Amino acid sequence: MFKKNSPSSIFNETIGYLFLCAFFLFIGKWFSSFYFYDEELGIRIIFDSQGDSYFYFPYIKALSSLDFNNSFDSNILNLKNISLPFGAIFFHSIFFSIFGFHTFIFFEFVCILLFLVIFYLIFQKFRLSKLVSLILTLSIFILVLLIDQVKLDYISYLPRINEFYNLRFPRPLVVNLFFYSFILFLINLSNKEIYNNKNFIILGTILALSFTSFYYIFIIEVITFFLFLIYKYKFSINFLFKDKIKFYLISIFVFLFLSAPFLLNLYFVEPDYSERLCIIDLTLSRKIIIINHLLKGIIKLEFLIIFFLISFLIFYVNKKKIQNFELNNILYIIFLSSILSPFAFISISPKSCLVFHFNNYIIISSIISLFFLFITFFKNISDKYLINKKISKYFFLAIIVILISFYNFNIFYGYKSNYETKSYRDYRNHLNLTVKEINELKISKKNLSLATFDNRLMVWAIMNNVKDIKLISGQIVPKTHDMIENDIISFFKSLTLNENDFVNFFENKKSNWRYYNSKTQSFFWMRYSASSLKTHNDSKDFDADVLDFINNSSPLHVQSLAIPNNEFKRLKLKFKNFQNGSYKWPIIVAINKEEELFLNKNKLMELHYCLVNTSENYVIYKLKNKIIKCKH
Repeated sequence: MFKKNSPSSIFNETIGYLFLCAFFLFIGKWFSSFYFYDEELGIRIIFDSQGDSYFYFPYIKALSSLDFNNSFDSNILNLKNISLPFGAIFFHSIFFSIFGFHTFIFFEFVCILLFLVIFYLIFQKFRLSKLVSLILTLSIFILVLLIDQVKLDYISYLPRINEFYNLRFPRPLVVNLFFYSFILFLINLSNKEIYNNKNFIILGTILALSFTSFYYIFIIEVITFFLFLIYKYKFSINFLFKDKIKFYLISIFVFLFLSAPFLLNLYFVEPDYSERLCIIDLTLSRKIIIINHLLKGIIKLEFLIIFFLISFLIFYVNKKKIQNFELNNILYIIFLSSILSPFAFISISPKSCLVFHFNNYIIISSIISLFFLFITFFKNISDKYLINKKISKYFFLAIIVILISFYNFNIFYGYKSNYETKSYRDYRNHLNLTVKEINELKISKKNLSLATFDNRLMVWAIMNNVKDIKLISGQIVPKTHDMIENDIISFFKSLTLNENDFVNFFENKKSNWRYYNSKTQSFFWMRYSASSLKTHNDSKDFDADVLDFINNSSPLHVQSLAIPNNEFKRLKLKFKNFQNGSYKWPIIVAINKEEELFLNKNKLMELHYCLVNTSENYVIYKLKNKIIKCKH
C-alpha cells in the first residue's frame, strides 16, 4: 500500500484507497436496508434517510422542475414561493430530474467520499503519513458513533457533536462539506501567496454555496477570512487594501452571481411561509435578550474550560514553535470566529430565528481545534522518541478494517433492532403497501388525490407527481396559514368531526425539554414557536403551567411549540362558521391508528371507501367509484 512511485501514481493510488473506504462505509447501510426490507425504492429512500432528511426532498423536486409555488390543489393557483437552500440541493436537483430516487443513494456515496478526501488532505498538510492520515480520517468520520458507544453524551456539549458529520440531508451531509472545504482552502493558503484571481474565485464560490445553503457558516467564514488575512500579513491593515481591491471585487462578483437565484427566490417568498420557518424581526429588545443569553453561555465554567484549554495549547505550540503551529493557528482563528459570529450576526441582522445553530458550530470548531492540537503534540512526541520505531503497514490496515467494520456493525445492528420492533416494521410495511395500492390504480398520478397525516407519505406523493394532496405540511407548500387551516377543517368536517376534535388535535403537549405536538409542527411548523424570546403574536395567553415553562425557557429554544388560548378560541370559532361546501373525497386515505378520532368516531369512511388493509398501526382506504370496486 502506498508504494514509492511517481506523484501521479501515488495520487491515483491514494484516491483509490479513499474510494474503497468510502464505498465500504457507504455500502453497509444499503446492504442492511435491502436485507431487511422489500420495498418500493421511493419509500426505502424516505425511511432510510437520516432523521428528518426526507422533509427536504420536496425542495429538490421543486428546483428540478423549477416549480416553487405548487399548492398541490388544482383550485389554488398563483401562490408566492417557498424558499429553497439552493447551494445544498443544486446538484441533487439536476440528477433527480434524470435519475429520480437513485440520486439520493449516489450522492450519499459522493458526500462520504468528499468528506474523506477533504480531511485526508487536511491531515496530509499536518505532515502525517498516508496510512495515519487515512486512519485519522476514518476516526473523525465515525466520531459521533464512537462517542455514542462509549456513552459520553451526558457530558456538556458532547451531544451536539452529532452535528459534526452524519448522513442527515442536507445538513450536515452536504452543508458541512462547504465548511470543511473552506477550512482546507485556508490551510492550503497558509504558505502561499493569497492574492491571485484563482484563490478569490474559489473563495467567492465557497461563500456563495455556504450562504445559499446555511447562512450561519457563511457568517463564520467571512469573519474567519478577514481575521486570517490580518494574521497572515502581520496585522498590516494598510497592506490588505493597497492594490488589493480588485481581488475582493472578484470574490464579490462570483458570490453575487452564484447567489442571485437564491436572492431572487427570497424576494418572492410567501410571508406566511417565512413565518412558519420561524423568520422573525430582530427588534432591539430581542437582540438584547439573545446577546445576554449568549454572553451567559460563554462565561459558563464548561465553556471557559474549553476556551482556555485551547488558548493555552495554542500559546504553547507557538512559543515552542512546534511543527504545524501555523496550521493550528488557522484552526484557532476559525474557533474564535465561531464565537464572534452570533454576536456579529445578531447585531446587524434585521431578521433571524434559529440562533442556536451558531452554538453547534462553536462546538464543531472547538472539536476540530482540539483534535488537531492533540495530533500536533502526538506527532511531536513520536518524532522525538519513536522515530526509529517502524510499524508494519499491516497493523495500520488492521485498524482501518476494524474502524470500518465497527461502523457497519452498528449500522446493521440498528436496522436489525428497528426490524425487530413490530410497530416500526408494520408501519414501514403498510406505508409501502399504500404506495403499492396507489401504483396499481388505473389512473394517472395527475388525477390522483390523497389525504394523510403521514409526512413520509406526503413527501412520497410530492416526489411522484401526485397533484392533489388534501393535507400537506406547512414546511413544503407556500399556502397561507388561512389556506392550510381551511384544508384541515374541510377534512374534519367531511368526517362529521366537531370543533372540539379539531382543537384537541393541536393541543399543547409537554415533551421532554419543550412543548411539542407533531401535528402542530407538521402543518404550522414554527408559527407557534414558544420561548422566552417569542410566542405567537407575543401572546401571554397560556395556561399557567405552560406560561411558566415558556418564561423560564431558553430564548434559543424556539423549537418549543405552544398555541395561545386566544388562538385556540379563534380556530374553534372558525371551525364552527366554516362552510365546507361540496367536499371532493380523496381517492386514497391513509391513516395511522394513532389518529384514533378518525377511526372511532366516523362511519362515513365505510360508506365512501373500501377498506384496503388494516394492521395494528395503519389503515388504508380506497374511494369507491366507477373505476375502483371493493374486493369484499
